[in-house]
Amino acid sequence: MDDHVPETRATRQEPVSALSMLKAKRQRQGSPDSAHSRSSSQSKNSIQDRLFTKLLQQVIPTDDDEETNNGDKTMANSPQKPPFSLPAMTNNFRRFNGRIGVVFLFQAQVEELFCWETPTHTVSFLFVYSFICLQPHLLLVLPLVVFLLFIMVPAFLTRHPPPPSTSTSSTTPYYSYDGPALAPAKTIKPAPETSKDFFRNMRDLQNVMADFSDGHDAVVSLVAPLTNFSNEKLSSALFLGGTVATVLLFLTAHLLPIRFFLLIGGNAAILSNNHKIRQFFQGLLEDVGGLSDLESPLGDEEERELFGKPIPQTPAAAVSALEKFADISLDTDPEEREVEIFELQYRVGSSESGWDNYLFSPLPYDPLSPSRIAGDRPRGCRFFDDVCAPSGWKWKTKKWELDLDCREWVVERMITGVGFEVPGVTSEGKAIIDEVGGWVWDLPADSPSHDEDEIPTMAYGDLQSETKHERKSSKDSGKYTTRDWEEGASASYEVGEWRRRRWVRIVQRMNVPSTGTTTVTYSTLNH
Repeated sequence: MDDHVPETRATRQEPVSALSMLKAKRQRQGSPDSAHSRSSSQSKNSIQDRLFTKLLQQVIPTDDDEETNNGDKTMANSPQKPPFSLPAMTNNFRRFNGRIGVVFLFQAQVEELFCWETPTHTVSFLFVYSFICLQPHLLLVLPLVVFLLFIMVPAFLTRHPPPPSTSTSSTTPYYSYDGPALAPAKTIKPAPETSKDFFRNMRDLQNVMADFSDGHDAVVSLVAPLTNFSNEKLSSALFLGGTVATVLLFLTAHLLPIRFFLLIGGNAAILSNNHKIRQFFQGLLEDVGGLSDLESPLGDEEERELFGKPIPQTPAAAVSALEKFADISLDTDPEEREVEIFELQYRVGSSESGWDNYLFSPLPYDPLSPSRIAGDRPRGCRFFDDVCAPSGWKWKTKKWELDLDCREWVVERMITGVGFEVPGVTSEGKAIIDEVGGWVWDLPADSPSHDEDEIPTMAYGDLQSETKHERKSSKDSGKYTTRDWEEGASASYEVGEWRRRRWVRIVQRMNVPSTGTTTVTYSTLNH
């Protein structure tokens, strides 16, 4: 009987546990009606979000294909980031806006510090800055001091607040550092979406985006005309001046008192924001009578001058003023190159003297070229007039010139299995001036057997080769016999199916108008 008791209890507890689990699940999810309505609304919203996301994906191109085709192992092994999605962007913006308040708070405190809202704080910062400029090794101590004074001490004071004051007069709070903590620890929480801080962060984020856009446009309008070589004289002068300054600083940088420059410059920049100091120097300059017009009110259209020279008021005026100092001469001759084209001819039938003009190809189509080994036909055009200059270049000469020295480009390309024409040489060692066509033809795959008295033909064929008997007879007669390539070919060996010769022509780079601009995006620079 005792053996059956645990079994009956287990069987009785199974429906009870299932019922309790069902009740707990209903308590977590709420009533069935509310759960159904909530699921239907979520499905409705998700369908809308999905449709809108699909529409944006069709409009906005993705970079997944570019990253996949890049072939970089590090990119392939790195975790893939999620694609663009409207719900994800909305959720991330809410999270970001709820946590960006600390950045705007720091920005406000920095502005108050440099604008002399609290003079004691600004003066204290000047003392600290001056002390660090005189002793730069204290920069290693500064992060620890900021961590202790601005993070740890406020956190401890929050846990140990002073007792409530009982007197009516304002006195300094008394902090007790003995005993247990009296208050909970302070934690940084994101601003709720319905709070005023959340909307303040949205306002500050909106203003920061506008300020960044204005600053970006101002910097581009000032720096781009100086550095993008739209005005080559001005950009070249700046490049030359920067190169000279770099060389001089590389040699003399260790002699400059950098600490005193930072000390004087930093203090002068912060002190110039104090309105009292600005008024003092303005009055001093007015008394001297030199620069009273520098602080003229807005709306005054009179021309301001500095040491008798007008001060530029806009970036365009500053660029035009710098152009007067960029009086250097530039080489305006465009770059020149030599281009080549190969005239290919195909042997017709079994006759060695019949050749058909095939086409003009950028490659010589030699016996060991990859396209010929693969069985592909040569590519090119039929006539000289159809040959175009490379992109960005134009023809300088009007006609093509035949390259008669075929030995040079054959040996330079290490082409084997071909024969070419060379001028003959007399017995006295003087070159015979024969008209050579510059042809380079293929050698047959199976060369005929040579006689014992005939000189063997090498991979680079020479049609002026002669037998010993012919050389002996020429010496006896005192004459040097020459033969054209057809006779030599028929006498010594057969020719292949293709022959080619090289034509050259001079091109020069086209001048791009100075008004043309090129748009550069940061996404392109990142890739």
